[in-house]
Amino acid sequence: MSLLMRLTCFFIILIVQFSVNQFPAKIGKKIATPFLRQIQLTALITIAALGGGGLFWLYYNSWGIDGTNEVVMLPFLIGLMSLLTSGCLLVLTRKKITSSLQPYLFVLPLAVNLTLIPEPLTGSLSRFWYLYLLSLLFFFVVSLVSAGIMERIKIAPIPPLLQGLPIQFTVLMLIFLSLSFFKGVFFTALF
Repeated sequence: MSLLMRLTCFFIILIVQFSVNQFPAKIGKKIATPFLRQIQLTALITIAALGGGGLFWLYYNSWGIDGTNEVVMLPFLIGLMSLLTSGCLLVLTRKKITSSLQPYLFVLPLAVNLTLIPEPLTGSLSRFWYLYLLSLLFFFVVSLVSAGIMERIKIAPIPPLLQGLPIQFTVLMLIFLSLSFFKGVFFTALF
């Protein structure tokens, strides 16, 4: 997973954290906490991205995009398949997800797939699925870890200067560094 892919995944996680924290849970109302909404939204984004990636892979291997402008058609087909699966998932989960999070479920799987799919297409089939699934797993795990950390940070005394986006960015960069060094131990490359 390249540095650009990781940074894009972190940017998408920041968007998810921002969106779920816009509408905090209220006492007496049966609404999920921001922690649970982030887990829910991350799981749905991952499922929609996986569905879009699978549909794209089926189309790409069945018909290909030979004889056309591949630079234009590749992102277009990735986007079309991602939006198709996002729309279907949105229809299926319309009652379970709040209306404020529905636009994020429609758009963010598209961003995830546009980031993750183009690189693995250069290799074999097994390489494509290995890199794609590993990247989706990375996105899912980092989002879950950051959701847990952000939940614990809510009860910590954070200086006003660091509250909000600065602490979220710091948490994600620390996760990024720790996972980069973990990669360096096994694959002898930090980034």
